[in-house]
Amino acid sequence: MNKYLISFISVLALVLVTALWWLKPQPIVLQSATWLGEQAKPLPAFSLTDHFNQPFTHDSIRGKWHLLFFGYTHCPDICPDTLQMMANMLQQLPDPGLREKLQPVFITVDPQRDDLATMKTYVNYFHPDILSAGAEIEQVNRLTSALGIHHRINQTADEKDYLVEHSGALILLSPDARFSAVFMAPHDSGKIADDLTALINR
Repeated sequence: MNKYLISFISVLALVLVTALWWLKPQPIVLQSATWLGEQAKPLPAFSLTDHFNQPFTHDSIRGKWHLLFFGYTHCPDICPDTLQMMANMLQQLPDPGLREKLQPVFITVDPQRDDLATMKTYVNYFHPDILSAGAEIEQVNRLTSALGIHHRINQTADEKDYLVEHSGALILLSPDARFSAVFMAPHDSGKIADDLTALINR
């Protein structure tokens, strides 16, 4: 075979291999999130109410990404720090269209003190785009159990000024209502914004 033809075929093969490599979906490099990928878990049925008095359920969350944080309005440190971080993260998302695809949500693990009006005032202090939701503790437990979120009320007798142990993790739900990623504390708003951009736009 003509040596020029052999060289041409070799170069062509190299070009094709390179093109296929670039066309192949590249793995997402994440800085903060643990992405579950094909192991994403479907959520059980649950029924909460958001601070607009609208249902927050397995069906109502479909069609949009949701970033969940579980806490309570009397929390002295983790909750205000995390909500401020979430507010900063929203400001760092570069694309307004991407922000429309994402709903951050604060869910109370202390429903006996956190009514809808209290939660709305609380989250609006940090950012108007953060939604809050709550329900009787049995409904909250259905969701937290499925997501691996620990929480426990440390209350004795009729004590009113009590603390609640709870996880500081953030949970990402996909538009098909699956537990898709987790962000473990400590949180960095810039890294989370970058990861959410990569995951939502993947």
